[in-house]
Amino acid sequence: MAEDSGEIVREMSESVAATNLKSLADAPAFYQNLAYSNAVQTQQAMSAIMVNQIQAMHQISNAAVGKIVESIIETSPSEGGVDVATLQQLLKGANLTPPVTGQ
Repeated sequence: MAEDSGEIVREMSESVAATNLKSLADAPAFYQNLAYSNAVQTQQAMSAIMVNQIQAMHQISNAAVGKIVESIIETSPSEGGVDVATLQQLLKGANLTPPVTGQ
């Protein structure tokens, strides 16, 4: 800046230059903090999704166990015997049946 400029003009120029330098110097820290913030938000969102999925799996598991227990409790001895006999026949047939081959 020329020496014949007024004091106010020089001070304003120095102030603008200092502000520009500060903005450039602060930019990496700003973007790094922004990246950290985004990473934390993403991690929190993923954690919330995982918690919801685990809760859904527990509900499904509890419902399945409830159905199994209900089936065991409500099965009469005669039905149970038929089921066991049928299962034994299926297992015997599976053991005696030769495997399917490409010939």
